[in-house]
Amino acid sequence: MNDQPDGKAKRADATRAALIEAAERLIAEKGLAAVSTREILQEANQRNQSALQYHFGSKDGLMRATISQRTQQIDARRLELMEEWSGKPTIEEVIEVLVLPLAELAQSEEGGRYYILFLCQAITQPDWDLRRAIKDFEIIGLGRTYEYYDELLSHLPDQERTIRQDIAYDVGILTLKRWCTGELDVSPKQITRLVTHATKAILEPLR
Repeated sequence: MNDQPDGKAKRADATRAALIEAAERLIAEKGLAAVSTREILQEANQRNQSALQYHFGSKDGLMRATISQRTQQIDARRLELMEEWSGKPTIEEVIEVLVLPLAELAQSEEGGRYYILFLCQAITQPDWDLRRAIKDFEIIGLGRTYEYYDELLSHLPDQERTIRQDIAYDVGILTLKRWCTGELDVSPKQITRLVTHATKAILEPLR
């Protein structure tokens, strides 16, 4: 029995990949609100106007699929970094696992850079919730990292801790965006250190 996908399945996979790539690029360049489904279809060279709805249901569904695909790719690198921990991690090691894989991907391929810019759009949406995304997309490495992150900040009240973590995440993504657009000429390790310094300041309890 032939286990290889047939031609129809291969074409469907290619269409999905083309739509995700087109959406990631256009939203990164123009912003979420400025990009229409028609533009995404044209960018992906899809003549069938119902292709996006067929594969993803809506533009929101396409956004979720884009996040899912990239997060799985990045998560594999996060798990590698976590294996290097000699014991319970420090706050610096946790932040490195959160930030460095994103920076490395942005440096290694154009799609990674687009994904950073895409995330800048995603985090501004009213329904954006990183912890929900961790569960929805089963992001194992990111989920484990946040368990350690929570433990390291367990001295803070729950609401204050999550708010500080959310602010730190947003600052990290926006800092990576400035780096991706050429405002900061540093290496992935150096930009990670910069985000680490900023994050530690955000996490420091008020006096």
